[in-house]
Amino acid sequence: MVSLIRRAIASFEMKQGMKPTNFIIYRDGVGDSMREQVLQNEIPQLKQVISDLYNEVASPPAITVVVVNKRIT
Repeated sequence: MVSLIRRAIASFEMKQGMKPTNFIIYRDGVGDSMREQVLQNEIPQLKQVISDLYNEVASPPAITVVVVNKRIT
């Protein structure tokens, strides 16, 4: 996932001329048991990439996480 995030940021920067200032992470179809895994594994990976790439910025970009639970009846 780390390499995908890096490529996405690089692609954005190439097209826009600057790094993103906000990140919105939308995770759909996450079951109740997977929610903690998403928050404990995926978000820290994003934060690590941001820390590596934004080390010269006064304040890091904002991160918004939207998790949509999967409901099966």
